[in-house]
Amino acid sequence: MSTKPTEIGLALKNAPPESVDAGSAVPLAMIATWPTGSAAADARYALRSREHVLDSGALPGPGEDGSIALFLRAPDEVGNHELMLVVTSGKAEGTLPFSLTTIPHATSLAVWDVPSPVVRSTAFEIKAGAKCTSACALAGKIIEVRDEDGVLLGSGALGETPAPGTTALVFTTIALKAPRTCALHSWTTSFAPSELKLPHGRATARFSFMTVAEPEHSVSVKVVHKETKEPIAGAQVRLGVYRAETDEAGAAEIRVPKGKFELAVMRPGYRMPERKIEVAKDVRVRISAEKLPPEDPFALWSG
Repeated sequence: MSTKPTEIGLALKNAPPESVDAGSAVPLAMIATWPTGSAAADARYALRSREHVLDSGALPGPGEDGSIALFLRAPDEVGNHELMLVVTSGKAEGTLPFSLTTIPHATSLAVWDVPSPVVRSTAFEIKAGAKCTSACALAGKIIEVRDEDGVLLGSGALGETPAPGTTALVFTTIALKAPRTCALHSWTTSFAPSELKLPHGRATARFSFMTVAEPEHSVSVKVVHKETKEPIAGAQVRLGVYRAETDEAGAAEIRVPKGKFELAVMRPGYRMPERKIEVAKDVRVRISAEKLPPEDPFALWSG
């Protein structure tokens, strides 16, 4: 004659998360009441979904607060699940039913090293990377680039090495060709992961760049101290949409097409005049920078 197993009392200390990534770890904290003759020392657990065992192992011992912390593997399928946690110790057994919703892994995209401006009809490259909320391996999956009309312009397969400074953002270099039209363009990168063991969501990211006409002339800019005439290095030179930085000799050169441009030169601690220039041939410009007095850190408290 069989005897009914002694019951282990199980109760949740905290409600399980409302949703988790499919196949990821589910944190669960519970309180167990052990009948005579059973204890956590030799207990085991099994997480069941109907007749299927999703996870099992030796039950951890209780923490300082008396609760038992578990990290259970969620079902791989997306949806709402009615689960049963079964704990056994010798002839004793306890069950703890709970509900869980699993969702696709969220993915995100990043785009960087986008040159701008780009000479029209020329080749250029960008870097694009993807990662998911559970840091899944995405190497070999494809990122696509499309224009404003949805036309596919290029693609690249993700590598295995994460981008510098990240832990899970794998990336690729994508070769592209600039449009013939001189304008501001906004293109879209997209990532639709497929053939992964676990379901993942789609992600998109936009990037912009300017296309310009072929350069015809050079604009040479020399930046010097107004009083000492010493060259000023590290000044940012902006000529319309074009950018450059002065070298140790205080010089910068930018190649541009014919046209009228606004020239602005900036460096912290200096005041520099802005001007408009017309480029119909090679141009040389000298900028005299006025040194500003140091800021008074107590200015707000004086006067």
